[in-house]
Amino acid sequence: MQLVTLNMDERKVELNEEALGHLNKRLNALGSNYPVAVVSVMGAFRTGKSFILDLFLRFLKWEMEYPEEAERARNVEQPPRKNEDEAFPLPAWMSRAGTELEGNSDESEGFRFKGGMDHCTEGIWIWSEPFIRSIEGKEVAVLLMDTQGAWDGKMTKEQSATIFGLTTVMSSKQIYNISKQIQEDKVDNLTFFIRFAQQAIGQAARQMGDSPLKKEYVDSPFQSLDFLVRDFAHFKEDASVPECMEAMEKHLQRHVNQESTLENSTAKDLHTMFRRLRCFCLPNPGKKIEKESWTGKLPDLEPDFIRFVDLYVREVFTSDLHPKNILGLELSTITFQHVLRNYVGAFSKAAPDVMLFNEAQKVASVLMAKERALKTYTKAMDEEAKRHNGGIEPDKFKALSEKFVNDIKDDYSTVTIFGNEDTRNDTWREITENLKSVYDRYSKENDLKLEKVLVSFANVTLLGFTLFVLDRMSDWTCDWWSQTCTDVSKLLLLAYLAIFAYVGVNAYMNLNSRGWLAASLAGSELWKEMVRLMGEYGELAQQLKFNEIVTAIKKACGMESESNESNGKDSKKDK
Repeated sequence: MQLVTLNMDERKVELNEEALGHLNKRLNALGSNYPVAVVSVMGAFRTGKSFILDLFLRFLKWEMEYPEEAERARNVEQPPRKNEDEAFPLPAWMSRAGTELEGNSDESEGFRFKGGMDHCTEGIWIWSEPFIRSIEGKEVAVLLMDTQGAWDGKMTKEQSATIFGLTTVMSSKQIYNISKQIQEDKVDNLTFFIRFAQQAIGQAARQMGDSPLKKEYVDSPFQSLDFLVRDFAHFKEDASVPECMEAMEKHLQRHVNQESTLENSTAKDLHTMFRRLRCFCLPNPGKKIEKESWTGKLPDLEPDFIRFVDLYVREVFTSDLHPKNILGLELSTITFQHVLRNYVGAFSKAAPDVMLFNEAQKVASVLMAKERALKTYTKAMDEEAKRHNGGIEPDKFKALSEKFVNDIKDDYSTVTIFGNEDTRNDTWREITENLKSVYDRYSKENDLKLEKVLVSFANVTLLGFTLFVLDRMSDWTCDWWSQTCTDVSKLLLLAYLAIFAYVGVNAYMNLNSRGWLAASLAGSELWKEMVRLMGEYGELAQQLKFNEIVTAIKKACGMESESNESNGKDSKKDK
């Protein structure tokens, strides 16, 4: 789906509300407990971005559909680059869904990688479904993002910076897809936004006075940037995979070495602004893929390309992916749409604006700080509710809530808010108001639990009353002439006295801890539940036939077997 459109004629950036609404429904369906990780691929048009994204799709879908197979594959040692002239086979994640790659036609489910894409050469696209992955022990919603048309010669540096800037502020891993080698002009193309971001964050840090940004967020506000070099032709034929990885690192240092490129500080800026900067090189996928008629047949790919793309895809999603982090706070399924909308507003004129960017940073940090506080509070309250199914005494419940709020306040003092002290104070005031409304909801639920604290005794109390009624009936019907009835009546007496004592002790404990009013409400709820159970049991008794009831009683008393034996003896006598 096209999430953001870049109108170069009118020089403005617009958010596709329909697409965002569709994506937001999918994210909200997951719940609020999921952080979001965004993997974006950017670069010039027709350089293989959509092709690599289709491979990402295959890998993520395979892991979701075949989790056991994926788990086994993680523990299998990868074969060497060359294996006695045997071609590197298609890995399971690549071949499971068929031999033709998605995206080879307008009707297929993938990122379109063939010709005929003039209508989507601008803006930002996103895959409509989040993928749930376990990252660092917690479930994370992963989104795939595609950017079109940056650095293509048709856009101004401001417009290119807009594309790069939007994907940078929203991505936890950004992949810069370039051809053949890292080139100085490709690196310099990033300079405009990098310098702008440094200026904006530095200006905000100076304005924040007594609440400065943490140094790590000023120096390195963005997470990960990969230079993905396609059609790399400098691997030695007999080089092993580790030797090829070493060649990639040397290639990165040659072009983005902050010590050797003293005249141009772009390299130093890149290392500063991104917490992780790396390079990965892929060999040429084969001549067949370059033809206009290529339909995405995977067997057409060169084995060496398959070997390295398999390695890269696994690294991206297995060992090098983290939730999106903005100023130390994690982007979530709830805050995603709000944060994106604010950042699009900061680039609305198709060029970065310091004031708008800082405002977007402030709104984003406030939103995520609020959600973090709310999520921490609800998690703690839910855990306490699970531990106390019958409710918590009001005083203890209030004390617990106050403790959790104080813990959240201590945590909030360590959170970075992109704004001055007034912004921080206003944000905490709004957080406390939100927590109070949530507390009121939990308090009502707790009161209901306390009112129903005796409801669980309804069945046993009803049994006690039933035994009491049977005892009274036996007094008038058979106790005066039958010793058996007298003995049974004594057993009934012991049983219902024990039941009443058990329920009475629990009712007294409730009275002692909560007072007469609360105990009366609990007793009233117990009586309501007993009446409801009597109605259910009455309906059940009506549905049973009388003969079935008599038979059940005989079986319970062992009378049926005795009568059968006597009938058998009489029939033998008759014979």
